[in-house]
Amino acid sequence: MPVDTSRLTDREKEWVEFSYAHEKNDETKRAWEGLTAEGVKSYLDRQRSSLCGDTASLMQSLKEAGYEAGEMQEYKEKTEELICSPL
Repeated sequence: MPVDTSRLTDREKEWVEFSYAHEKNDETKRAWEGLTAEGVKSYLDRQRSSLCGDTASLMQSLKEAGYEAGEMQEYKEKTEELICSPL
């Protein structure tokens, strides 16, 4: 996998791999690939509050990115399960 997930927990790895696999924007994919392991970890830490806090805004940005309703729901569920729920 082109994203360095070596600094992440298993659940974070699963989420990054899921998110990367479903990413529709090639620029965003390349940005992920360009991050160091530390960069991936800190990006995820910064994103956590918006991923877990404002679901409406997350859904809107997924919709704007071209996600179908089913994909959006799956993304939201994966995010809640892997990133937002306490370990």
